[in-house]
Amino acid sequence: MIRTLAYITVGLLISASLGCTCLQQSDSSTKTEAASAAMTLGMKEWSWIQTIYNNDTTITPAKAGIFTLTFNSDDTVHVSTDCNRMNGSYSVDGRKLNFSKLAATRMYCPDSQETEFAEMLAQVTSFLFTPRGELVLELKFDSGQILFK
Repeated sequence: MIRTLAYITVGLLISASLGCTCLQQSDSSTKTEAASAAMTLGMKEWSWIQTIYNNDTTITPAKAGIFTLTFNSDDTVHVSTDCNRMNGSYSVDGRKLNFSKLAATRMYCPDSQETEFAEMLAQVTSFLFTPRGELVLELKFDSGQILFK
């Protein structure tokens, strides 16, 4: 009888601790979702991490932290690459995102990924934020995604 009560007590303690853990995880995921919902394009300078295409091709910058996007409150965007800088405008309609009038400085840099990066930006149709605080730019025809941190 005493042994049975001990097993029941241990079982209840384990159940209670698991219940608390579940509540903490649920509370944590709710906070994470709220944080990603509060994110905006203009909240920071976004650094390109990688582009993943649906054909399993992945492209990463040769130099980390060099390719960046900065969305300004006046609907202009500043782009830094491994060679030049670009400026232009952007428009947002819900989750839809469009870049236009991107103009670049004209320095020549061998082995630059700038052209490839600019072509990716020209294919952007929409955006979203991940719970980990990343910006994802989705490409035309669901062909892939550009990931920024």
